[in-house]
Amino acid sequence: MTDRLRIIVDDILVTIKQTFDDKQVSQAQVAYWVILVGNQLLSQHNAKRDSGAFLASYAGVPVKKASVNSNPNIIKNRKYIELPANIFDYDRDGGVEYIAYYNPDENCAPEFARKTIQRTSPGELQWLNLDKHTKPSPKNPYWYRTGDIIYLVGIETVPVKEVEIGIYQTIDPLEKIDIDKPFYFPQELLHVLKRQVTDLARFSFLFQQDRSNDGNDEAVKQNIPKIVSVNEPQQ
Repeated sequence: MTDRLRIIVDDILVTIKQTFDDKQVSQAQVAYWVILVGNQLLSQHNAKRDSGAFLASYAGVPVKKASVNSNPNIIKNRKYIELPANIFDYDRDGGVEYIAYYNPDENCAPEFARKTIQRTSPGELQWLNLDKHTKPSPKNPYWYRTGDIIYLVGIETVPVKEVEIGIYQTIDPLEKIDIDKPFYFPQELLHVLKRQVTDLARFSFLFQQDRSNDGNDEAVKQNIPKIVSVNEPQQ
């Protein structure tokens, strides 16, 4: 069963208050730290596994076509979609697992009813166009990314209105996340998450001064304990 974010945040908050009983920290601050550290751990976790556990699939993503240029990234007369959520920035756009469209021809053979679009880059497109076997077409479509925009090449003449996309998305930012909804995160990394958030709180507290601002510009030497680096468990 997946824990709610509120349970994780409150558990860490109790630990912080017990460890630093003279410090004040809000639930929102701890939630922000959880998102910050959680994204790093989740990114590393996904990169090491060939798993769909944290793959998010979106159907019905609308295909758009701009009538005018709009900098940056929107180019006139090119079909594109907008990423439905923020994704991890893996090499070769690995944050996108797949993009597919459905053939609008109801009489097409079943094996051609759903077509997966291949990933490319603007620099590779000129070479793909030189060979009839790799040239973009409705049977051989491609996509490439610029920012949060994904351009679709080869289906310019096909009346595709929407696509399906599978992505590895980041944890929602603090202003969007609902702490009472399930928090999808590797259960085996929860103890690492808790420890690193507590360490982040300790690091933050090191630089808080107990004295009031008296206008004195002289630096005050602080007794800062050494933070020892600990190797994380191999996942």
